[in-house]
Amino acid sequence: MLDSLREAVAKLPGQPSVAVVDLERDGKVVCACDERAAAAGVTPGMALNSALALLPGLQTLSRNLQRERALLEAAAQLGLGFTPRVSLESPDAVLLEVRGSLRLFGGARALCEQVREELQSAGITGRLALTPTPLASLWFARAGQEVALRCAGQLPGRLAPLPLAVTRWPERSLQLLVTMGVRNLGDCLRLPRDGFARRFEPRLLTMLDRATGRLPDPRSAFRARERFAARRDLEPELADTQRLEVVCLPLLDELCAFLRQRGRGVQSIDWRFVHRTAPVTRLRLRFVEPVGEAGRIAHVFRERLARLELPGPVRTVRLASGPLAELPVASTELFAADRRESGATVPQLVERLRARLGVEAVHGLCLVPEHRPESTWRTTEPGTSQRRSSPAVVALSKPADATTVTWRGALRPLWLLEEPQPLAGDDRPRYQGTLELEEGPECIESGWWDGKDIARDYYSARNASGARFWVFRERRRRGEQAAGGWFLHGVFG
Repeated sequence: MLDSLREAVAKLPGQPSVAVVDLERDGKVVCACDERAAAAGVTPGMALNSALALLPGLQTLSRNLQRERALLEAAAQLGLGFTPRVSLESPDAVLLEVRGSLRLFGGARALCEQVREELQSAGITGRLALTPTPLASLWFARAGQEVALRCAGQLPGRLAPLPLAVTRWPERSLQLLVTMGVRNLGDCLRLPRDGFARRFEPRLLTMLDRATGRLPDPRSAFRARERFAARRDLEPELADTQRLEVVCLPLLDELCAFLRQRGRGVQSIDWRFVHRTAPVTRLRLRFVEPVGEAGRIAHVFRERLARLELPGPVRTVRLASGPLAELPVASTELFAADRRESGATVPQLVERLRARLGVEAVHGLCLVPEHRPESTWRTTEPGTSQRRSSPAVVALSKPADATTVTWRGALRPLWLLEEPQPLAGDDRPRYQGTLELEEGPECIESGWWDGKDIARDYYSARNASGARFWVFRERRRRGEQAAGGWFLHGVFG
């Protein structure tokens, strides 16, 4: 409990003795206390007035269940680095099944030391107990005894001295056992099983059997959250983006550590900068492909942050990832001289362009199975396409009157006009002189289902200087005496 309130304890003036109280119980009972308070006689479960009588200078903090849960999940995520079988025992314990990991980490003693170091680096104070059953490990840890037992036959004798309080059975059952003269687990294990089962809840006997290894103890596996989220409260508040960058980079390191544990990447992350009075400033980063490298993410972040205008000082920074995705398999050409020749830097180039020019300025193009030439492509996220056989092209946005890239084969031009341009002429069109029709007609009649139907005859034409154009003529419709006019739609390279 105290670990979850570390920031609040650090803000207290001086170095006072601290106790945690539960507001759900009207804040009148001590839930936890630090070593100085314990040395003065304060214990968990003591009435607050009694604790204050023993230690008048005792400082109290309210219990925060949300922070306790977050701390518990953080410890569980550290445990995933040692075994995939992790379960939570709320509100204050994490159970790891490490039988298959002992040889990998050099034995029980070495594994426990590595677990302890990981917890300490995360600011978590823990007590470790290694036994053949989960409940036995849990009860030893609650009793403050760090043991390492490998043989299940030793469990009844080693559990016997532990007080009944480590079981956290209902208070009524514990009081009834005390009136019977049962004060520890050894006394409880010596009771007749039939009589114990009749007088107490069946689950109590089941717990004893699970703790001693007589019954299996199945556990629900802890599932790490699929998205990363973190926050930092800033004091003092920051209005300078350069100083803000220094605060944000450690959060990126935490994100990348989170991704490495899962072997995954992200294609988007969302920054939120909370101000005291102004609306929240949001900065969203998107990547061409899933990434998990801190350097690559930090480079794009610096580019965007340098262009960001803050409406006021920032008091809180929040970072949230998008959905996790599989990291792309790195592959390069066998004889490529370096990564530039293999095309490995193209995604990074796109990300830098988007960071400097804006997300809307850089996009991808992909082909669409459509007969109408102006509808054969659409914009996409760079690096994606609707069909695997359709090449995705990276394009920069241009003014509305500029041409657009498309590809339809040898008989189609590389460049299409944004809108078909009307041409003069009757039998033969004129554009920079009279055009000579070379190939055609190619009849395209489509789009009746969406109200944008066309009926055209396309030709490949050439002018006197040798330039080639793609032109069409509106087809003669039913009831019309003559065909429609000519239009220029594309230019061959």
